[in-house]
Amino acid sequence: MREVTLFWKRARLRSLDIAEILQIFKHLEFLSYVKRVPKDVRIIVKAHFCEGKTISDIDDLHFLDLLEIIMEPKEPNDSFILLVRLNHSLSNLNARTNGTSAAPGCRLDGEGLTYIIQGPPMKLRIVTTLARIMSKPDRTSARSLDFNLTSDNSLLSPKQLKLAKFAYDKGFFDVPKRIRVSDLAEQIGLARATISEHLARIEAIIMDDMFSSFDDPYVPPEIIKVMLETIELDSEEADIDQKKGMKKMLESIRDNIKNEVSQQILHDDDELTSLDEMVELGMQEHQQNISQIDQILEEKFSSLN
Repeated sequence: MREVTLFWKRARLRSLDIAEILQIFKHLEFLSYVKRVPKDVRIIVKAHFCEGKTISDIDDLHFLDLLEIIMEPKEPNDSFILLVRLNHSLSNLNARTNGTSAAPGCRLDGEGLTYIIQGPPMKLRIVTTLARIMSKPDRTSARSLDFNLTSDNSLLSPKQLKLAKFAYDKGFFDVPKRIRVSDLAEQIGLARATISEHLARIEAIIMDDMFSSFDDPYVPPEIIKVMLETIELDSEEADIDQKKGMKKMLESIRDNIKNEVSQQILHDDDELTSLDEMVELGMQEHQQNISQIDQILEEKFSSLN
């Protein structure tokens, strides 16, 4: 089980299809799911409105419907507790994966939007990759989750933890280092090669845990195709405001695809001499998706022009 946290600064959110949320909520926090099926994701949120905004302003958001006011604030600084329906292509895709879910801690605050998602590595990779191609996050982090109550919930063995803590306390991980491997080995009473091997293995475990659930620098065309199918399905019953948001999202995806360049192209083709050539080859791989986006925009959203 893995957890990935994506973060978008407020400045970046202003260019997205959900930009209006910044004008309505000062703070919005996900608390729990009530129902979770595509196009009917019902969640409980804690909400604090911007000055001058009220419950009725939620009607202006094409992706959020107010279903019930669970609790009203008793003091000016208190928050509302609301039951709302979330209808956005990313949340719908998350529901369709039947394996990934948002986690408590998802929130909009003064810094930006934090989206925390948990699930098996493969399904988690699909959702986080598509979140990135919709709009590239400003920060991304990942970690392993262990729900086994008998586990110490640590990636490292007790011996590895002891060595890592000793090396840390002695300043081995400082920049610049305050101690050499040979000095660590002498103090512990083991060979320098043994200590060096153990430390390298510890670093490899930590790096793998941090980055193994990250989306690849390159998004395969078939992954983007899944996302386009989701948006097209969502558009069938969307109202005019929802379609405006989807149109903006598709245009953003189309622009982001242009920057997708295969790792194979970047690392294995010595004949390429310019970034333009790399982008051109990447575009060739994604041409079918680009054509599909153009087709969806023409068939589903041309009336919005």
